[in-house]
Amino acid sequence: MKRPDRHLRWLVLAGTLLLVVLPAVASAATTVRTFPGDPYLAERLAAPATPPVTIGGDLTRHLGGAPGYAAAGVQGTSPGLQGTTTVLPACATAVCRDNYRPASTGALPGGIYVERVTFTVTQPSRAGPAVGFDVDVAVHLTSGWVFGVGYFSSGIGPRAGSAMITLEFFVDLGAAVPTVTAVEVTVNECGAATGCP
Repeated sequence: MKRPDRHLRWLVLAGTLLLVVLPAVASAATTVRTFPGDPYLAERLAAPATPPVTIGGDLTRHLGGAPGYAAAGVQGTSPGLQGTTTVLPACATAVCRDNYRPASTGALPGGIYVERVTFTVTQPSRAGPAVGFDVDVAVHLTSGWVFGVGYFSSGIGPRAGSAMITLEFFVDLGAAVPTVTAVEVTVNECGAATGCP
C-alpha cells in the first residue's frame, strides 16, 4: 500500500482549517473586549463608522453639581434606534472635547451617579462629508440596567486636515451608589448625517 503524499495531507489540513475558521470570522459582526483591570466591565464593538468612532473607556462618577450637558440629539417616535442628530461643533484645533447626555432626556442634576463613556471621533476636514452615527450604552447594575442612546453628526471642521474630538457621554445611574456589573457600548453609522437610522 502506498502512503499518501505529504503535500496532499497538508493541503487537506489547510482546507479543513479554512472551512472552520472563515465562517467563524465572517459571522463575527461584533467583538467583545474586557476593560483593563476589571473583568466585569465589557464593551461591545460594532463595525467602525465612517469617520472612525473609537470607543475609549468608561468610569462611574458622582456629579456634585448639575453639569449642563446638551442632549445628544432627539429620539424619534417610531420604535428602534431612530432619531435626529446633533452636530458636533467644528473643531478649529487638532484636538477638541465635548460632553453630552442621552437623547431627549432632561438635564442631569447634581448629586447623582453617572456612567461616563469616552469616544474619539475623527471630524472630517472642511472638504467633508459629515457622517451621522449613534452610540448606544447599556449599563448593567445589580439592581437592573439603564440605557442611553445618542445621535450625532461628525460635523465638518474648518481645518485643511481632520480633527480628533474626545466625546464624553454621560448616562444617569440615579442618586444611590450603583454597583456596575457590565457596560455594553455599540456604535452604528446612520443613513444620513442629519438622522438615524
